[in-house]
This record gives sequence, C-alpha cells and structure tokens, in this order.
Amino acid sequence: MSKKILFILFYFPFIGLSQNLILNGSFEDNYVVGCYSSMNSLAWNDDVNDITSFGTDVALLRGNCVTCPSLPNYYWGGDPEEGFWFADFYTIPITLPNGTIVWTQSKIALHLSDPLSLEKNYKLSFYIKKPPPGPIDSVCPSIDNNSIEVGISNSPTSFGSLLYSTPLGDSVWTQYSIVFNTQNAEEYITVQVDTGDVNNYVVFADNFVLVETEEHVSINNINANKQLIKIVDILGRETPYKKNNPLFYIYSDGTVEKKIIVE
Repeated sequence: MSKKILFILFYFPFIGLSQNLILNGSFEDNYVVGCYSSMNSLAWNDDVNDITSFGTDVALLRGNCVTCPSLPNYYWGGDPEEGFWFADFYTIPITLPNGTIVWTQSKIALHLSDPLSLEKNYKLSFYIKKPPPGPIDSVCPSIDNNSIEVGISNSPTSFGSLLYSTPLGDSVWTQYSIVFNTQNAEEYITVQVDTGDVNNYVVFADNFVLVETEEHVSINNINANKQLIKIVDILGRETPYKKNNPLFYIYSDGTVEKKIIVE
C-alpha cells in the first residue's frame, strides 16, 4: 500500500527593520568595571566606544547595581531601558579662584555609522527618566531638575544644532522622538544636560535610536552653524524649557522661533 505524503508550506513574509544608525546608542559597548563610573572626557573616551565626551564628567550606571556607598544594599539607579547600561548626565558646580561659581555640563556625541543623507528623513528616539529619591543619609542625590537637550553636529566636540529639549524626566523611562531632515550630512547626534536655572541637574538616558523614515518631517533644513543661544518667555526673561507655554528660541544666526510644545 503506497503512502501519500502531504507537504504544507508556510509562508512568512520578511519584515525588514530599519537599522539603527547610532553605533552605541544603548551604551553597551564599553570597558567599564563595576556598577557606577563617573568619568571625565579623557577616561570616558578611553572606556566607551563610538561616543565622544566633550563636556565635564558623564557617568555610566549598570542596572540593579549598588551605587550608594553609605547604604550597601540600596539600588539607586534601577533597571536600564534596554540592555545592561545607561548614562547619567549632570551639572557640576565649580568655584573659581575669585569665588564665582560656574555650572558645567555633561556633553557627548553619539557616532553614526554613516553621514546623514540630504535626500532622506530620519526619526530619532530615546528615553530619559529622573533619579529615584535617595535616602537622607545617602550620597545618591534626590534632584527634580532633570532634562536633556539633543542636537545634531558635524563635529564630535561641538553640540551643533538643537533638535529637541525634553521636559523634566518622569520616575519611569519615557520615550521622546522627533522626525527631521538635514542639508549638512552630519555624523553625530549630540546630547547635553540642560543647565536650566543654574541648579543641580541629574537625568538618566538610554536607548538612542536613529532610523530612516517616511514619516512627515517636524524639523526642516537644519543648519549645523545655527546654535541655540537661549530661551526667553514673553517678557524677555531667560527661562528653561516649559511645556504648554509660549517661548522664544534665540539662535546664533540671529533668528528667533516662537514655540509652544503641548503635552
């Protein structure tokens, strides 16, 4: 008796995923040993691949790791949004010999796999959150001032043009994104902590992703020589980013943009 064998073929269409153009957007490619490492630019550039630090100290924090020396069982940072590591951006007050206090910033440039094309649109997304409250007797800070500015640049040591200023970080990872195109074939996405009103700022950031997209552009014709100088309110007073408020963005080329970001 002959047997008939029935072959059933299943067809699964291949869905291509856009490649992340940021080489180390989740901070995983590093040589850091331990749970928490705050590094000046020289140390960071030695230990973290494809990301250039050009401000003051930036820290890497490993998820669920002990980070408060005074409380050895206290896990300050929590989990990363993706992978094992995330970045800790902050301001540092430095007192000059004349007694003047200068507030410095964490600044990095995320390297891209290729320069951006003049004919394509790009979508940048990333996550931030604020540090959780630290115990009273702990060295881990409890700071509410926490936001970052994200830019695009042709240089790994210059912030370039502003793409987006985030609102203050929430207690959980929150994603932000922006769609843009460019005329300058930039090679770096830049990140700096927002100094705001010359106060302590601390913010966690993770999972920077830049992909080609067909979505509508929200920022056009970015000029790498145009840099944000300051933000002022309707009375002309310099102010940090505020949602649901009319603000005027003053740039180095003399242009002024009025923006109201509703959230």
